Amino acid sequence: MAVDMYQTGVSGLMAAQKQLATTGHNIANVNTEGFNRQRAEQMTEGGLNSGGQFYGTGTRISDVTRMYQQYAFKDVLINSTEQAGATTMYQQLNYLNSSVNDNGKALSSSLDSLYKTIDAFTDNPRDLGNRQLLLAHAQEVAGSFNTLHSNLNQQYSTSSEDIASRANRVSELAAGIAELNQEIMNVGSSGSPNDLLDRRDKLISDLGQEVSITTISEPNGVVSVMLGGRDTLVSGSRAFSLEARLGNPDPQQTELYLTAPDQAKQATKLTASDLGGKLGATAKFRDTVLAPTLSDIGRTAIGLADAFNQVQRQGLDLTGVPGADLFTDINSDSARIGRFFTDNSNVSGEVTITDTSKLTGSEYRLDYKDDKYFITDLAGGEPQEIMPDDDGKLNVDGFSVSISGTPVNGDSMLIRPTRNGAADIGVSLKKPEGLAAASQFTTTANDQNSGNASVSAQITNHAGTNLPTKNDPLVVSFNAAGEYQVVKKSDPTIIIQDGTLDPQDPVITLDGLTINVSGQAGTADSFEVATASGAGNNVNAQAFGDIKQQKMFNGGKNTIGDSINQTLVGIGGKTHSQKIKADSATAALAQSHNRMQSVSGVNLDEEAANLLRFQQAYMASSRVITVANEMFNSLLQIR
Repeated sequence: MAVDMYQTGVSGLMAAQKQLATTGHNIANVNTEGFNRQRAEQMTEGGLNSGGQFYGTGTRISDVTRMYQQYAFKDVLINSTEQAGATTMYQQLNYLNSSVNDNGKALSSSLDSLYKTIDAFTDNPRDLGNRQLLLAHAQEVAGSFNTLHSNLNQQYSTSSEDIASRANRVSELAAGIAELNQEIMNVGSSGSPNDLLDRRDKLISDLGQEVSITTISEPNGVVSVMLGGRDTLVSGSRAFSLEARLGNPDPQQTELYLTAPDQAKQATKLTASDLGGKLGATAKFRDTVLAPTLSDIGRTAIGLADAFNQVQRQGLDLTGVPGADLFTDINSDSARIGRFFTDNSNVSGEVTITDTSKLTGSEYRLDYKDDKYFITDLAGGEPQEIMPDDDGKLNVDGFSVSISGTPVNGDSMLIRPTRNGAADIGVSLKKPEGLAAASQFTTTANDQNSGNASVSAQITNHAGTNLPTKNDPLVVSFNAAGEYQVVKKSDPTIIIQDGTLDPQDPVITLDGLTINVSGQAGTADSFEVATASGAGNNVNAQAFGDIKQQKMFNGGKNTIGDSINQTLVGIGGKTHSQKIKADSATAALAQSHNRMQSVSGVNLDEEAANLLRFQQAYMASSRVITVANEMFNSLLQIR
């Protein structure tokens, strides 16, 4: 019996020792991220049959259980991915909002100063000081656009670098999970490798913050990881890699590919919608927020430059010659080439802006299939077949595309009509005398006119054949039915053009000249259009002032100021909305994390109580061993 008591005491002593070790392990890892509380499972040893009775022979530790609930962990994983993505998107939007607001205020201020200078220029068009000041403020406006573009483009580049860095992080985490899978498989069925499982779950949690993943547990203890629930990222001890490559056809637009460890040449291209998490949010921010913002700001810059340049071309400068462009030509050679991207070295292209009022700020993909061209608005449009015109140009609302060389079947080309507009704008007019304040034409109404119509003329081609002169004006006559006739005053028998005005677009288009009609003409009303005399009038200068109120964007709905404000307000609205999403996601993550911690977390008060309990059990088992030893010695002393 003494020997039996000795064995029973030793078993209790060993069990208490293991319980104390497990409790100490829990306490030591109370602040270890990803640690799951462990519990030593204790059970009785088999009973000993003696004299028809079963006597207990002690206890043993059957297993060390990891306090873990898979559904709770997966709930935390899902909410962690959502929270990481929402918070990352908010942080980047918040930075963008602060940046564009500061630069937007500077741009708006410089525009206001330009408009005020135009007022002074209109009042005294011959004053060289006013002219020089106007050029200086025009340069300030161009500089503000340049700065805004530079800041946005820098953030775009930073996002691409961040995408590449996070892709490397995903690959490292996937490799770590695969290595732990191998270690866990090596353990086999000899116990539960709790600390290895914790380390693997920690890597899975970290991976879940970077990208959206789903996990599949295998019978042998390994975990397979699927990227976005579709593409394999980890399979047993094999880890796939997420590789960042230069964009095609735009190298700056980093692209992501999923590659197998033994098939590097075979890669699956991923999009932001496939990713989720911080990486997906960064890619989505770059492609759906930064890119459109760059294009919107560029569209505004192009519209402003085109409006001022058109006014310049309509007038005469101080030397009496037609005005030259104030701002850089929106269709300069470099601008046209910079809007077209292709990876086919045998193909080149140019994009020419034809109507700034029809530009949407979108980017487009041009596909060549079966000798046909299809264009797709990347903002969400469907592919539309587009036919070349007689000159071989592909005409789209607001711009046209000219392609040199023959694309290969399946080629895709990228078109960005306005992305670099804010970078390209600059002041090309250097001398203040070059500002065209005077009108090239005067229009004189017949004293006998009975209607309330008025006309104005704008030059479209200085080499046109129908341009009037000072001594030989054009005579435009109307009747009440809206019919018109244009003749030269020197020979009214030769009709240059006649027809009926379009009520929706009352414009008479001649070779080199357009005549705009407003109001209603009476029977036999007529007007003379002649070249203006002198370069000191301010008729054309007044047209500069009209640009401020000119609705030139979104189909004639927004002014330059409206367009800038719309972009800034849009970013502010997205930032506010994203903050709400980030706060909600953070709250959801906290709730799911607390639920998991209620089972898996270490409670120091509970562990301290267990420490005392197991310590007492250890001391009591020691006493059993002592008693057994004393009894055995007593037996040995009997003679």
